[in-house]
Amino acid sequence: MTKDEDSKKGFITLGINSEQDNVRYCYGLACSIKNCDPNASVTLVVDKGKMDNVQSYYEHAFDYIVELPHGNSAHKDGFHGMNLWQLYHCTPYEETIYVDYDTLFTHVDIDTLWDIMNNGNISIPNSALSYRNIPIMSPLRFEFENQYRLPKLLNNLIYFNKHSVQAQQWFKMADPIFQNWREVYSKFFIDKKPETFDKNILANVVTYCLDMEKDVSVHVNNLYDLHIRSHGVFLDPNEIPQNWTDTLNYWVTDQGRIQIENSVIGGGIIHYSDETFLTDEVLDVFRTNST
Repeated sequence: MTKDEDSKKGFITLGINSEQDNVRYCYGLACSIKNCDPNASVTLVVDKGKMDNVQSYYEHAFDYIVELPHGNSAHKDGFHGMNLWQLYHCTPYEETIYVDYDTLFTHVDIDTLWDIMNNGNISIPNSALSYRNIPIMSPLRFEFENQYRLPKLLNNLIYFNKHSVQAQQWFKMADPIFQNWREVYSKFFIDKKPETFDKNILANVVTYCLDMEKDVSVHVNNLYDLHIRSHGVFLDPNEIPQNWTDTLNYWVTDQGRIQIENSVIGGGIIHYSDETFLTDEVLDVFRTNST
């Protein structure tokens, strides 16, 4: 990607300031994207009126820092993913790829990623790999989607063209569904409900309501989903640990390659989905390579 394209396309991530400092994880994501393509444009989204709270230490990794136009709609619940619907309204780009904050890029061809993602007006991956380089365990990862016949998409990576009617419709539908997620659960999940807010499930509900699954579904062959239910090693739902890092050994090389147990992820978009994974040492690998 060239600098001339920066204002037209870029990545956006949600890093509302909180006690856990989500901006720290967004910083790691931004550094990792810049490692893959120094010309890639990355935007950080923070709460309304909180732009000055972003530490100057982080600023070099972001091309833009913008505020949620309608404020943090999750201020009571604390589930920052509730604000996903607002990204359509605050992105500075014509074409945007949203990325969850707990994600790292390593040895990713950014131009190829754009070619894959922008084959429609809005695109969401339909598959991912586990750390063992095999497809994720769908029955566990998509427990509620399978039971209620919802789309099984991975909404940690969403491409949208801001000028398209489809993207406008998707984010418009996401507004009430995300802000009223408890009522949505009561309507859709009759026999068994998710225990708490789940951004991925709710985004799949949005796609279902608009009957858009075939239109938005796209295959990204280097997407890794390290969600605790994706690994394929915790098969008993009653024995799934809170954090996969508590039971699986992992290492990160100076070049950003990740080894978990005996499997190596040589490169890809890695949704690590466990905040304890990003230790200061791991963050320093991507920060150092970026600078």
